[in-house]
Amino acid sequence: MRLVIIGAGPGGYETAVEARRRGFEVILVTAGKLGGTCLNQGCIPTKCFCRDSRSGASLAEMVTRKSEVVAKLSRGVQQMLSGVEIIYGIARVKDAHKVLVWPTEAQAMQEAPGVSNEPVRCIDADRIIIATGSHTAWLRVPGADTVPGVLSSSDMLELQDLPHRLTVIGGGVIGLEFASVFCNLGVEVTVIEYCRNILPNLDSDLAKRLKQSLSKRGVRFILGAAVTAIEADGEGQKVVFRSADKEESVISDKVLMACGRVPDTRVAQGCVGLAVGRKGIEVDENMETSLKGVYAVGDVNGTVMLAHAAVFQGKIALNHICTTSGLKVSSRIRQEIMPSAVFTDPPLASVGLSEDACREKGIAYSCHKSMYGASGMALASDCPEGICKILAAKPGQEGFRAGQILGCHIMGASAPELISEVSSLMNFNATIEELADIIHPHPSFSELILNAVR
Repeated sequence: MRLVIIGAGPGGYETAVEARRRGFEVILVTAGKLGGTCLNQGCIPTKCFCRDSRSGASLAEMVTRKSEVVAKLSRGVQQMLSGVEIIYGIARVKDAHKVLVWPTEAQAMQEAPGVSNEPVRCIDADRIIIATGSHTAWLRVPGADTVPGVLSSSDMLELQDLPHRLTVIGGGVIGLEFASVFCNLGVEVTVIEYCRNILPNLDSDLAKRLKQSLSKRGVRFILGAAVTAIEADGEGQKVVFRSADKEESVISDKVLMACGRVPDTRVAQGCVGLAVGRKGIEVDENMETSLKGVYAVGDVNGTVMLAHAAVFQGKIALNHICTTSGLKVSSRIRQEIMPSAVFTDPPLASVGLSEDACREKGIAYSCHKSMYGASGMALASDCPEGICKILAAKPGQEGFRAGQILGCHIMGASAPELISEVSSLMNFNATIEELADIIHPHPSFSELILNAVR
């Protein structure tokens, strides 16, 4: 069976490797570098910056090391794709069994005057997986496209000179990670967020604690504010915003546009029967689109915009392809148990339901907490700031075992690593009583999880 995968980010290349292992003929079409945004301008580079900003490295040293790490991992991805045919170009899905490829986006859009707009290749496919990811959302206000010094997250990773003042538009994951990094580097950081709270999709208690932590270190937050314009100013860039019916402004040397990301659905243009909704390419629980035999995984479908979500959605799609082709598959992926992490300083991690979600759904729950300040390992490691919260179903709550773990939310050192233990337990509907009987090493950060429930 020939499988064509469009996009070489985690959802694309990981699925390609797995499909090749299962015996598929795999063709991977990509418009950019192997590894996609995650490896080249996202997850990995920003984590390099997060680590180095705490170690006293200069900006030039940070950029150099980031590039070295990315290059090393890129070579690893290339090796992993041994046996997979890689085609570089701009792809469009023609129908359920054909993918067209052009050399440039302008040619694919039929906007290259004087140049042949015919595709350079038409690839036949038994099945197609779209994994084209997303691109930076850009606020459409006067000056955003024209004033120098307004940067994307990718631009921030290539800065050569450290700004004295940085305004971050957006209090989500991307904006706060960069705010934390540049605060560590001594930059005067202002975060402007449209919502009333930062990280509106995460546990509100942890979001408030993170805001307090970053505020104490000098980050200024302007919440519930709508940016209305960006203007060139003699001292830098002036970001104009409206808050509580009052117009104000802040001046900085650089402005980071961190308003989230938008699914890249251009691959579906001109394809009859491939439905694209407001959030991205529409898919069912098997990641199959409205066009039978065509699947969409990762950011492009807009369901969960996380790299690890893309990887496992690719596995779900591949499992469905195998099953519908008569191949036996043994798999139990629970998409509702999706951990996430924010690599600020201190970091956050979350999985499952938050207290806000439990209340909205009318689920009776109990909340169990442990504090980093009472942890021997946290104190020994000079990381006393943080909290671990575990939510459990109260006895008699319909649909759950008594004490079943509903969610976990951690702020503090090693939070992204700690959350995996709770994710594992939740996949087997474990209770807090069962967690309390699991031996944890002492001293360790993992005891924070144990201490919350015993």
